[in-house]
Amino acid sequence: MELNSVERIVNGSEEPSHLDLALLHSIKENFSEKKKIGSGGCGIVYKGILRNGVVAVKKLKDDNWKINDGMFHREVISLISVKHPNIVRFLGYCSFTKELAIPLEGKTIMADVRERLLCFEYIRNGSLDQHLSDELRGLEWQTRYQIIIGICRGLHYLHKDKEIIHMDLKPGNILLDDHMVPKITDFGLSRPESDSHATTTRLITPGYTAPEYISGGKATSKSDIYSLGVIIIELVTGSRTKPNITKVIRRWNHRWIKSMEHSSLGYQLVAKCLELGLRCTQDEPKNRPDISDIIDELKEIDTEHGQAQIQDILGIEPLEIHIPFEEFKISHSIELTNDTDDHIAFVTKSKLERFYTEPDRGIVPPRSKCSVTLAMQAQVSAQPNEHYTEVITVSCSCVGGRSFSAFRVPATALY
Repeated sequence: MELNSVERIVNGSEEPSHLDLALLHSIKENFSEKKKIGSGGCGIVYKGILRNGVVAVKKLKDDNWKINDGMFHREVISLISVKHPNIVRFLGYCSFTKELAIPLEGKTIMADVRERLLCFEYIRNGSLDQHLSDELRGLEWQTRYQIIIGICRGLHYLHKDKEIIHMDLKPGNILLDDHMVPKITDFGLSRPESDSHATTTRLITPGYTAPEYISGGKATSKSDIYSLGVIIIELVTGSRTKPNITKVIRRWNHRWIKSMEHSSLGYQLVAKCLELGLRCTQDEPKNRPDISDIIDELKEIDTEHGQAQIQDILGIEPLEIHIPFEEFKISHSIELTNDTDDHIAFVTKSKLERFYTEPDRGIVPPRSKCSVTLAMQAQVSAQPNEHYTEVITVSCSCVGGRSFSAFRVPATALY
């Protein structure tokens, strides 16, 4: 079987290069709507079937002012030089201009019509933004952590090996393969670090863009670090808001207890990732860590030594209770689980005092459970369609005199 140029590049016998326009049109069925798999501000992505694989072809919008010759040339040069397991593999490009007679205001003018195409490996699991969720559901912790590590390694390669800053790092630009390995993509705004202080008026992605880039259009590698920090926080918690580390660990512990997969290392990794995420998102660029420091700090966590202080806490089931209006005066049972080898003392307190627990304190023996009744204070009244949210504080300590941990737990929500 004689392979065409794209197929030879896919099987590794040729390097990425210029691709024939007619060939790209044929594998994409002339860019039919049924082959469309994504779109963005710079273009539309189509799926193409080869005899030896699948590819993704990005058709850049010719009428978009964001894509000039310099930007396209910079992108192609960057993509050709980049080869890393955590970067989407680039297969080739096509730039074609033809002259057409176009009617305009009753006249006919000659105009250049340009087609620019970029060809990549096809990543089956879509982008990271399709897989984000909070701590209680969605991806398991180990998968999230490996995604964080992979993103950091890919960004380290761009910054240190290629001196490239991405400038638009976000979950939509991180793809996941069949094994959930992250691959950074979309270098439409990337440029060499040496050019990073030039002012730009490019469009930005709200929520992931560093403040110095928003205010002045100036970016360095530390701007990518800010974006990385937001992504790390969102991967761990499902939200971009500043996290309460204790509360986040509490929710992960609840999930681990249910799945019997909790360990002291997990607590340490969650805490370390959130700490790094917060440091990465500091307003002052010089206060953000370097990508090398981030990777080194993650490596420093010793999987064989130390017990996380947060381990001596009680599991709560359920962690959240949603009570319909018609049942708002019915008491509900909460189960406290001690999965340690120590006696754990607990004290509960209602922040707004709409609820009380019976008992409100006690000791749970090792490897055992204790039921606590949650009820509403008699003087509280509610009307239909009113919404109440209550937070129960659970304070825990080891009876043997070791660690003490206090948690603000969203134990119940009343509707």
